[in-house]
Amino acid sequence: MKRLAAIIFLLLPAQMWAATIEGRVVRDGEPVPDVRVAAYESLDFSADPSALAAPTAADGGYRLDLPPGEYALYVHDRDQGLFAFCGHNPVSVADEPVWAGLQAVPLKPIGEGAYGSDYSGAVEGRVLFEGEPLAGAVAYLYLDASEDLKGQGYRRSVPTGDDGFFAFDELPESDYFLVVRKRRSGARVGPVLAGDLFGVHGANPIPVKAGKVAKADLEVVRKVREMPGVETVGGADGLTVRGRVVDGGGRPVSGVHVFAYTERVIGHQRPAALSASTDSDGAYALVLPASGTYYIGARQRYGDSPAPGELFGMYDETADHGLEVIEDVEGIRIVVEPVSLQ
Repeated sequence: MKRLAAIIFLLLPAQMWAATIEGRVVRDGEPVPDVRVAAYESLDFSADPSALAAPTAADGGYRLDLPPGEYALYVHDRDQGLFAFCGHNPVSVADEPVWAGLQAVPLKPIGEGAYGSDYSGAVEGRVLFEGEPLAGAVAYLYLDASEDLKGQGYRRSVPTGDDGFFAFDELPESDYFLVVRKRRSGARVGPVLAGDLFGVHGANPIPVKAGKVAKADLEVVRKVREMPGVETVGGADGLTVRGRVVDGGGRPVSGVHVFAYTERVIGHQRPAALSASTDSDGAYALVLPASGTYYIGARQRYGDSPAPGELFGMYDETADHGLEVIEDVEGIRIVVEPVSLQ
């Protein structure tokens, strides 16, 4: 039934579609012609696509006309041996046309070897950048794509050495999504910003079998620019909370992230929204997925519990730190201070 729905969707006349995504597919800065960009409902591209563009033009350009919504954009071209992905997946599109570029890398097959366990398997491989091993990259495994392959994931590797090698041992039999990131800041969690390196394996999800090791080399690319709202966790066309982060003396604090949770008790779950880093004036823009009550704060890092010395603070104009948002909000001030265990 899902396949039939996708076929019907592809046959709908273009005038019934209210949204447009345009962009280019490039490899090492050069256009990639004659590949087809596919739009998926999630970051799991093993499913059928919701829409498929015509082959890219000589300049790598493509166009997709489709209903408003969120889409993950990929290219799989086995003839040319290429895999391409959009660094801002998933891309939100509404009434206004959206530009979304894709970067192509070699499509790497999954190899297989023996693993010394009858009860578990493993994943290993090398991280490459511009064809050379990449040191300092961190590989992540996710069990599903429902949270956009962000956050700490199911497992996280130690940073790669000079040989670019990573490995995950003692994995239960399952399918895993493999993602690699290297942030210029050195952080292991948080938004991927312009200039950071990242990659998604073109064979995701990778099946892991007991007694076998899946060999998964992966090529990463450099994120080339930031798109406000898409750079963050949250939606690109939702409600926006704006304001400043300051220290206890009222001075602006740069380089921290503002977050929003839908539950008052904040655990290790992924936030509903996460801003890009505050600028030199402490200013931020937090894009929320929908109206509602959010529990808002700011911190230097993202992922683990706040560490001693880390700048952290909550919105304090209400007793429970909650902010009801039914329209765009301006002037929300958050005070951060170093975390102390005393």
